[in-house]
Parts: sequence; C-alpha cells; structure tokens
Amino acid sequence: MNTNCALCGTPLSLMDTVLGENKLSDGGLLCNKCLNKATAINKDLVHSLMNYTLAEIRDLTWGESIEEVEEIEEETVVETSVSHTSITFSHTTVRFSLDKTKPTRSDEIQEQILALNTKLSSSVNDEVDELVKVLDTDEKIVAIADAKYLHNNTNGLLLATQRKVLFLNRKFFGNIYKKEFPHQNINTVLDDIREKDSSLKILTNGPTADFILDGSNSAQLFCKAIERYIKSSENKEKQQLTQPELKASAFQPSQSIQEEDPSVVFDKLEKLGRLRDNGILTDDEFAEQKKKLLDKL
Repeated sequence: MNTNCALCGTPLSLMDTVLGENKLSDGGLLCNKCLNKATAINKDLVHSLMNYTLAEIRDLTWGESIEEVEEIEEETVVETSVSHTSITFSHTTVRFSLDKTKPTRSDEIQEQILALNTKLSSSVNDEVDELVKVLDTDEKIVAIADAKYLHNNTNGLLLATQRKVLFLNRKFFGNIYKKEFPHQNINTVLDDIREKDSSLKILTNGPTADFILDGSNSAQLFCKAIERYIKSSENKEKQQLTQPELKASAFQPSQSIQEEDPSVVFDKLEKLGRLRDNGILTDDEFAEQKKKLLDKL
C-alpha cells in the first residue's frame, strides 16, 4: 500500500485515506493538500479524480504553479528613492533613473568658495549673497577674502575672477558699493605679509588701490591668482594693438614694382610695337607686356 503522496511525497495520514476519494487511475494516492490544490484548479476532479493519472495531475498543478509565479513576478515592482535616485526592480532587470536637480548659480558660487579653502567671516554673508547679481554666469572665483578698502576705509569682500578684481560692501550707506578693476587695466600687483593680516596694492592705469586682507598669506594668494590673468590680458592687448598695423600694411601699395624712367619705358614700348608688327608677338602678348611697362610709370 502507498504510504506517501504520489504528487508531493509527504507521508499520508489517516485523514488523507479515510474517505478513499483521493485515489488516481494508476493507483497513486494524493494527500488532502494536493487534492485541494488540484480541485481548486479543476473542480470536476472532486467527482472524477479516479479518471486521471498522476502525470495528468502533475501537468495540471505544475503548469498552473508556473503561471502563478510568472504573474507574481510581473506584478512585483519595488521602488526605492534615496537622495533623488530612483531604483526600480522588475524581474531580473535593474533600472537606474537619476533625477538630480541642476545646481543653481548660487550653489556654483558656494562650491567655488569652498574649493579655495578660504575662511570668510559672517560679516560678509550679505556680500556673498550679492555675487549672484554682480558676476556673470561664466565667471569663476579664483581668490576671495575679507578686506578693507583703504580708499574709503570700508570693510567688505574682495575677490578675483578670471576677468577682474572686485570689492563689495553691502552696508555702504545702506546700498551696495562695488569697485571693479578689470585685468586689462591692472599693470601689476604687490603684496606685503604682516603679523595677522596682509596688504595688497593694485597698480592700475589710474589710481592705485590699496587693501588690507584678513590672513597673513591672503594677499600673496591674490597676487598669484591675479598675475596669471594680468599676463593673459597683456598678451591680448598687444595682439589687439598689432591688428590695426597689420590692416594698414595690407592696404599699402606694394614696393616690389620699381619705377623706371619714362623715356626708357617708351623705348621699350616702341620695340614691342615693332615685334608685334613683324609677327613675333601676338596681340595678346603685346597687350600683356605693354601693361607691365605702363605700371612702371
């Protein structure tokens, strides 16, 4: 007598065999659990199980199980969102969808300041906020520091970009005070290291600008950052100055053609005429040589 379920292999209990309704046509027996699973798929099995073989029941239950698994896999989607990153799992496919917000101009400026490793005091926070308004979108900060502009003894923010040196004071009589020094107007920069601060002198085509910067090496860092762009501006200015000269020379008459005495030219023209009359020169050749001689007058 069979003591195990023909489908799942588990030992048969008394409850599985007491009614005798779980017997297959090939003699195999099903436990009540497998019988319930089979009848749930095909209700006719309740009254006709003895007409089915084990192979038919196995195909019926296993096929349905596979379909259920596939259906569950299709419906199983897990979405996780961490720091603007969406990760979606579906079947064995992993899709990454990055939804990062583009940094604002203010974010870019803050990152540039942090990259310089310069400690700014809280007293220039207002000036830092103004940078979004006073800097072009493609300007990059190459040096920055708390500073005092000795011209009017005002404290504020001094910074340098690839185009200019800029001093800002947000509290100047309640308004924003801005002083710009374009690199092409700067002749040279000088620094002086002191005990707790440093001085920066900017020599321009106009008045000299003097600043006191927080930090003993701040002025030195400014000089290194500015000198690079000053030299670049000087080269551009020299190139711009030479352009008009090149244009003027292009319109000057060529000196390669030397002028000759008119009497000599006329003698040559007369000889050319005789050569044409004698058939030695064609009319076209005569005209070409005649033009060259007349250009020398």
